[in-house]
Amino acid sequence: MRHLITVVFLAGVLFACNNSKAPEAEPSQIAFKSNEQVDRLMNAPATAEASEPTDISSSNATGEPIPVQSQTAPSTVQKKIIKDGTMRIKTADMSASKKRFDALLKYLNAYYELEDLQNNDAEIRYELKIRIPAEKFEKLISGIESGSDEITGKNIQARDVTEEYLDIATRLENKRAYMKRYQELLSKAQKIEDILAIDENIRNLQEEIESSEGRLKYLNDQVAFSTLTVTLFKAKEYTYKPPQQDKFTERVKSAFSNGWSTLVNFVVGLFGIWPWLILLFVVYRIVRKMAKNRRNKSEQ
Repeated sequence: MRHLITVVFLAGVLFACNNSKAPEAEPSQIAFKSNEQVDRLMNAPATAEASEPTDISSSNATGEPIPVQSQTAPSTVQKKIIKDGTMRIKTADMSASKKRFDALLKYLNAYYELEDLQNNDAEIRYELKIRIPAEKFEKLISGIESGSDEITGKNIQARDVTEEYLDIATRLENKRAYMKRYQELLSKAQKIEDILAIDENIRNLQEEIESSEGRLKYLNDQVAFSTLTVTLFKAKEYTYKPPQQDKFTERVKSAFSNGWSTLVNFVVGLFGIWPWLILLFVVYRIVRKMAKNRRNKSEQ
């Protein structure tokens, strides 16, 4: 009897422990317990940037909401640094300095984006725009400074465009997500007005995507290749050059030609003012006649 009571007691304890455990939730219950929660999520405001078109962030042409997930940038991103600068260099031997530049660029796998030569009475000058891999930019500066030429000006700067790059990349991913959703809606659209509205949104969105892709491509190029603008010049000694004069016979011919031109111009000018000449002649005759009459009266 004592053993039977013990067994019954242990069975009761085990039964109570099993009932005290919380029942496991079904996968569907863990996610959402009703369709109302799903509807609220789908109609929640999109987390895309504020600059997106309002017709995209709210609904499509048929009034159907468009859910878009925000693209989150990684916590650790490689820095995007643009290095560039300008240098002004005075040389005593232009030919040797230019050859040295050519050899240095070839050694560092750089190239001239612009090479402009100006030769005047004051100086001979090269305007050089050099593109070089960013990791070799400092070597180029050191190589130029180690030469014998005089550096009269130098300005080197580094610009951090990481924030701009990440911002554009994030916006681009969001726009691509919108584009995918619009294309899905276009395949399901039935009404002509809905198709036209979605096509217009797709066109505008495609232009924004291409613009963002172009900006990212430009930034990548500027980061990968640094730019150095160099003015390489050699001043020339001032020498007085008297103005060149023609021979005596040529000067006589020129003077005679100028005199004849002056005479012709004078005669032509007289023909141009002939009405005034006639008027002056008439006035002269009247004044002379009046003076003669006054003199005759005084003699009487």
